[in-house]
Amino acid sequence: MSNLVTRTISGIIFLCILLSGIIFHPFGYGVILLFIIIAGIHEFYGMILPKPFGLRKSLGYTLAVTLFALFYADGFGLISANCFWIPIVPVIAVFIAELYSASRAPFMNIAGVLLGVIYIALPLSLTTALSLHEGNYDHRILLAVFIFLWSNDVGAYCFGMMFGRKGKHKLFERISPKKSWEGFFGGIIASLAAAFILSSVWGGRYGFGDIHWFAMAIIISLSGTFGDLAESMLKRAAGVKDSGKMIPGHGGILDRFDSALFALPCVTAYIYILNINILSGY
Repeated sequence: MSNLVTRTISGIIFLCILLSGIIFHPFGYGVILLFIIIAGIHEFYGMILPKPFGLRKSLGYTLAVTLFALFYADGFGLISANCFWIPIVPVIAVFIAELYSASRAPFMNIAGVLLGVIYIALPLSLTTALSLHEGNYDHRILLAVFIFLWSNDVGAYCFGMMFGRKGKHKLFERISPKKSWEGFFGGIIASLAAAFILSSVWGGRYGFGDIHWFAMAIIISLSGTFGDLAESMLKRAAGVKDSGKMIPGHGGILDRFDSALFALPCVTAYIYILNINILSGY
């Protein structure tokens, strides 16, 4: 089977699983997001932490799962704000475990464990702020984020192939030699086109104007591009081509969600700083 066929089939299957988890039920969404968090942190630790690293990795997984569980439970209104102090316990435990490791670089190890949680678990946990409120679940803003990201990827690829193939206008050659400024602006244009469609379909549902849809499209395109570059920097530092092999033809989970790791917290901050009421339809 050719790589293109493998890539296409695996991509369709993964997309169907992701969309079905997000769209149909909050529990499906929770399972899918928790799986992505655990798989992403597993790939991250595999790239940056020495082997073996069992106990400290386990504490990292525990901290990540705890963080997501707290945000998820808060979305259902099941816990109080005081519960968000719980993650301090596994954070301190990471430091204590390192005392017994006799490592020559203890704080590099601690930083690696905690960075995996900050880089992967925290942004994905923030998806609850976009979709869950007191047990009410609405997938549309979260889905819109992914639509903007996918539109940006498609636009960047198409414009890059059509106008940036001569290689005269590299976006960030040191980190990602194939990316061009033509592709960068093409991605923004495609995201704005998607924003126009979504504002027509869902705009009235949320009670905020078209300007916010277009602003979110630009924020997601910009932050998503930097998220992609950051993961490329990580892979270059680790000396690997892909973060993993979980998705045949595509690489690992981080290769598919690198843009989202920057886009999700940025768009969440935009919505909450401006106090945009995305819950007006409840």
